[in-house]
Amino acid sequence: MSFPEAIKAIPADLGLHPNSKLKRSVQIAKLFFDEARGILSMVPYGVRCQFIHKFSPKADARDGEMMRFKETKVSLRKDFKYGEEERQKFDVYLPSLRSIRRKKDVKFFDDDDDYELEEDVSVRRKMSGMEASMSGKGVDPSVPMAVFVHGGVWSSGERWQFAPLAHRLAEEGIVTAVISYSLYPQKSAKAQSEEVLKALKCAIMNAKLFGADANRTHLVGHSAGSHLCAMALLLDDEKQESKKLKSFVGMCGVYNIATHYEYEDKRGVAMLSTMGRAMGGQDKFKEMSPFHILENSSSSSSSEDNNNNNNNNNNNNNLMTSFPTTYLFTSDADIVVPKRESEDFHKTLRKVGVQTDLKVYDHGTHGEFALGFKKNPKPLKVFHRDLIELLHS
Repeated sequence: MSFPEAIKAIPADLGLHPNSKLKRSVQIAKLFFDEARGILSMVPYGVRCQFIHKFSPKADARDGEMMRFKETKVSLRKDFKYGEEERQKFDVYLPSLRSIRRKKDVKFFDDDDDYELEEDVSVRRKMSGMEASMSGKGVDPSVPMAVFVHGGVWSSGERWQFAPLAHRLAEEGIVTAVISYSLYPQKSAKAQSEEVLKALKCAIMNAKLFGADANRTHLVGHSAGSHLCAMALLLDDEKQESKKLKSFVGMCGVYNIATHYEYEDKRGVAMLSTMGRAMGGQDKFKEMSPFHILENSSSSSSSEDNNNNNNNNNNNNNLMTSFPTTYLFTSDADIVVPKRESEDFHKTLRKVGVQTDLKVYDHGTHGEFALGFKKNPKPLKVFHRDLIELLHS
């Protein structure tokens, strides 16, 4: 929940309860209290995030600078710009033995002419037991890349908050880009989706620079981020980026805005949540729902009108090719975004011919999927282990 935006919505919320304003005020106060308590409980996690984000060695470090960070050899390139606006940036976490050498100072670029990837020889010499592909000449260019899109009710979220996720994936040999995008109320959800597509394009274009295989790029979203990923793929009219993706992974995502708004209303948070406002109001719910966009396509393609049959099939094929192989992660224990969202979207994806796999876990809260990555060498949760395995597949 975004506290500033939730506070703005209180008068409108109370206006819906003219005969029970006092009772509703108490309910809202409890919601705010529970949210604040949850934030306080995350302080240790936030400290860990800041530590990783601040002290990870720079990806353009020279000589033996990377060895100063004792916990790991993962390196970080911050504030990689994919556009000119303030939040149009991503951080890139590189696995061991990779670094980016900057040739000259540039504010923005969309190709790799100004950078080059090199292996840090000084680090390689100090490490032992590495695989042959990592210890030979040059860097193995075949590692996968994950482009991660955070959630936050379309109105909050910072790249540093997902440092443990990205750091652990990089430790597992996965180049990981954590993107940020403009937030509501500065931008609508549709504009955010366009930014996600732009960031994805930039990341794929620079995959070689990061030492990754562009053909093994995975788009990974969590919560609202999963919604933005799905919408971004649907907005990719020319399918240039969709065709390059190895997979899309949606964790605890919202795909049907209308049904999730109803669920939030039952929880008493619909008006306080920024979801409805970020979509542009209730009249925009269907056009901002990947579920409905694909459902409409499926219904059209099954029409018996022979005059329109070819057009309908073409439309269905276009939407099908918007999605690479898709994996949807959800949990029985998620009370923020119930598993129904992923289950229904999974069925709809299958209707239009998308290869999709639904993974429903009997444990794991909503936040744990993105914020619950353990510090190495602690064992991974089952859903995190499954994520890493499919990113390497």
